[in-house]
Amino acid sequence: MIDIVTVVFEEELPVLRLQAQSIELYCQDIGVKSIYVIVNDADSLAAQIDPAWWGNMSDKVRIVPRSQFGCKFVDNGWVSQQALKLIACSLVTNPWYMVLDAKTIFVRPVSLEQAFKNDQLQIGWQPIYSVFERSRQITNELFDIDLPQQLGPGGVPFFFNTAAAQAMIEFVEQTTNENFAEWFQAQGMLTEFILYSGWIEREKLHNIYSNRTFFTVCNMCHSEIGIAEQKLRQMSTPSNLTVSIHRRAWQQLDAKQT
Repeated sequence: MIDIVTVVFEEELPVLRLQAQSIELYCQDIGVKSIYVIVNDADSLAAQIDPAWWGNMSDKVRIVPRSQFGCKFVDNGWVSQQALKLIACSLVTNPWYMVLDAKTIFVRPVSLEQAFKNDQLQIGWQPIYSVFERSRQITNELFDIDLPQQLGPGGVPFFFNTAAAQAMIEFVEQTTNENFAEWFQAQGMLTEFILYSGWIEREKLHNIYSNRTFFTVCNMCHSEIGIAEQKLRQMSTPSNLTVSIHRRAWQQLDAKQT
């Protein structure tokens, strides 16, 4: 019922293998048909990714060079990976897909019984932080709405309804008369999660998501090494589903912390 999409570039290739092991360990019970590993880098990087990393789920792995989408990508990897997470809906055959960064590691099991209650996905809604106000403005103007909040958790793992994402892309392309990925990347401060949340608001699809969430996440930036012990304690809380540690943070952790 839920496919997995992860986006990787060369510097995060080592941690992708760890993510793959965590997916095999903890994502057996969400009805995965395919695991799409999208290469946001030179196509040649695809040859360095081994489906065997995913263990008994290796037959589900599809390695996708971004050139397969047939559009142009900007040099800013943070922007291009957001576009890739959205246009990945063209590949997905399950009703839902979960997007990850390569550095997102599962630390406990996830199941359909946890994720869905009364046919609603349990990820909740949250305020839009002021730093993303421009993204909200772009979304409001495009969809003629006033978006009050965005879907949780405000980062990865994020759950897209496949049909909704496909419909949104079709609408944007018809409205702007541009290729969706190229339009998206040209917007500047637009983010994939706020844009998609805006589409859910415009189409009145709130009923497919619950106001409650079944998980928390813990992310550690390279600028947060000073509070590493606090972050590590947070990672071990029972509700925590994933951990994301920036590649430059890994390099600063001591042997005991890693």
